[in-house]
Amino acid sequence: MGIEKIYNLAAERNVLGSILLKNDSICEVINMLEPEDFYSSKHNIIFKNLKELYENNIPADIVTLCDKLGESLKEVGGITYITELINTSITASNIKKHGEIIKEKSNYREILKIFNTSLDKLGKGKESPEDVVYYAQNSLLNLNSAEIKESEDMGEIMQDFMDTLQSRCEKGGELQGIKCGYKSIDRMLGGLQKEDLIILAARPSMGKTTMAVNMILNSVFKGGAKVAFFNLEMGKTQIIDRTIATHTGIPIENIKNASLSDEQWVNVTKAASTLAASSIKVYDKTFKLGAIKSECRKIKIKEGLDIVVIDHLQLIDSGEKNENRTQEISKITRKLKLMAKELDITLILLSQLSRTPEGRSDHRPMLSDLRESGSIEQDADVIMFLYRDEYYHRDSESKGIIECIVAKNRNGEVGTARLKWRPEIQRIW
Repeated sequence: MGIEKIYNLAAERNVLGSILLKNDSICEVINMLEPEDFYSSKHNIIFKNLKELYENNIPADIVTLCDKLGESLKEVGGITYITELINTSITASNIKKHGEIIKEKSNYREILKIFNTSLDKLGKGKESPEDVVYYAQNSLLNLNSAEIKESEDMGEIMQDFMDTLQSRCEKGGELQGIKCGYKSIDRMLGGLQKEDLIILAARPSMGKTTMAVNMILNSVFKGGAKVAFFNLEMGKTQIIDRTIATHTGIPIENIKNASLSDEQWVNVTKAASTLAASSIKVYDKTFKLGAIKSECRKIKIKEGLDIVVIDHLQLIDSGEKNENRTQEISKITRKLKLMAKELDITLILLSQLSRTPEGRSDHRPMLSDLRESGSIEQDADVIMFLYRDEYYHRDSESKGIIECIVAKNRNGEVGTARLKWRPEIQRIW
């Protein structure tokens, strides 16, 4: 690769000089560039200090910048070099274009670094090829583009709103989101909405995976959705056992033991054919967050993707070394929320709850039970809890009932949906 691909010192000098000539011009690049994007170490230092002056509402000129640089002034070439930046700057009007050039060169360098590091990891042989691939994919996906979407004025925003309103009117009040198959839940949520992070949480053995499978089947066969299901807890055979039971109504034990009547064999065969042709993808060996995001982006581009279901949060490997698991969980939920927005999908994330509900007379979960799991409550658009009274009370009057408690709904109402629960056929309706 030619040296011209690695850096452009003229563009770097012009950006810095433009800011000194016209302080407000920094607004064109402040969200595009980081100090590390500058190839020259002295340009790196100067931009960092110019940015700090701007953020502290201090006008940037030769005097204030030199004062801010302090002991670093000599390192960047002294007052003489700062003066040269101003004198040689062409005009502040091209600062955005020059910023894009700097970002492009920075990305070239970062890509080289990623590939060189990957080769080094392979050469040392301490990591598996899969881990090296995940590192490279995740690092490349995290590269920031120089392109920044311009803000829209209210005229454009309101035009989009009126178009949306007209579309709603033409649909006659239909759900805006994808149907999850449960009328009471769909009514509260307005269907499964794009860009939403939905948390489905419960204590172990309460029915999280069963609920997830039912929602997947409903959204695919009733809502026409394209779904990716990342099950980190079970193997594919276990998942398919449950899915076939739900789809056919045949007891799961019969499916596990293959003790099927002739009619049931026919039904299972038909279900297998239907599911094989469906828009559902199932993964049982993808645990790393970077790999999940990479796979979802690939599906979105190639085939389209509407819903991603991950079972469950506590088994996701963030790929980062962090002694504090609560902080790690917080980073994971934040990244998953951003992923939902970036890919324009609904992301349903299953989560275990702490033991706190076990110690209350009313064992129904509440939002405070999520506190030990980082910033889930903050990042989620919707939080739903599952509760079965018969799990705790053998003589319960609510046998065969599972409650889906919508405890948080950023854009709608909250409430409880009481649904029928048939564990022997893995069905909720």
